[in-house]
Amino acid sequence: MQPELSLLETEHYSRHLKLPGFGLEKQLMLKNAKVLLVGAGGLGCPVGLYLAAAGVGTLGVVDFDRVERSNLQRQIAHRVDQLGQPKVDSLIQAMKGINPNLTYISHNVHLTETNVLDLIADYELIIDGSDNYTTRFLLADASYLSRKALLHGAVYQYDAQISLFIPGETACYRCVFREPPKNGALASCAEVGVLGVMPGTIGLMMATEAIKTLTGLTTPTKGKLLLYNALEQTIRHLALQPDADCPLCGPNATIHEVEAVNITCSLREESNEWSLDYHQAQEFLQQERAILLDVREIFEFQAGHLPQARHLPLSQLSGQVQAIIPDLACPILAYCQRGQRSLEAVRQLRALGYVSSYSLSNGISSWKEWEPEAFNALV
Repeated sequence: MQPELSLLETEHYSRHLKLPGFGLEKQLMLKNAKVLLVGAGGLGCPVGLYLAAAGVGTLGVVDFDRVERSNLQRQIAHRVDQLGQPKVDSLIQAMKGINPNLTYISHNVHLTETNVLDLIADYELIIDGSDNYTTRFLLADASYLSRKALLHGAVYQYDAQISLFIPGETACYRCVFREPPKNGALASCAEVGVLGVMPGTIGLMMATEAIKTLTGLTTPTKGKLLLYNALEQTIRHLALQPDADCPLCGPNATIHEVEAVNITCSLREESNEWSLDYHQAQEFLQQERAILLDVREIFEFQAGHLPQARHLPLSQLSGQVQAIIPDLACPILAYCQRGQRSLEAVRQLRALGYVSSYSLSNGISSWKEWEPEAFNALV
């Protein structure tokens, strides 16, 4: 094979070129590879940075979110001076700073059942660095139906998992996770937290697996589920077997096209009935004796809260609310950061007899959307 690296590239990848079992052949495989990274957050940042450094020739990034201050605890490609910028732009800027000799493609869009097949069409490896089950199941179905390899990773508090799914060779994602979790079954990272270094640890492992997959090296996560626990620093591998009853890859499969996956990460069964948007909340608070109740933790409340809000953390609500608000008929509007905890608070309040209790949809973030100057004055 004739050398196809420039002098600058040869210098950049010199340690790869000297590595036994890797060398020029593998480096050229990386240069010719096309990888789509879905998610420019906790997992996407380390994966993207290391794949750029390694020389993956074409790197696409999908994300529609913007950089927020709370991201900086774990999403290491973003900086304070990039707050408010699209995450895809911030991550690609960081990747270009490491290796400008690659092709970067920005997909600043919300991944849905209508665009997922088009988005993954030109890539050979799909990396799932998303943080929600809607995206995970859309990618799982689309990747299998398109015969694309899917590298999956997920982080939750102190635990994480990684697996490589290859259509026709391994079990598929739905062999392991048959159906999306029911509404209310899981909380998001915004609600339960995540150890900041966890996405870095798992993202680095995912980048390693991606490089080995693209170059034909041994991949221990192929056909297995790697389970990692940060507290114990343990790694386990579970062998995955194809499920004969799998609706996606089984002989009697029922999934033949990508369909919408509509789930959420927290309590939502009564969201339409119990939630008020920003404008409805403004009208609600005009009622006599109406109470605005902040159910976040004390450090969140102290960092900035809405005017006239009373504070009662969700963890203490059921035991203390009757002492603080004895009138069961009192109108209560609960809010949190994004609307999950406040919806759970309303469920508890109504169970205790507070029949006129509601949740602020999208939480304090809705104030940021409608009154950015007033919101910024709070934080």
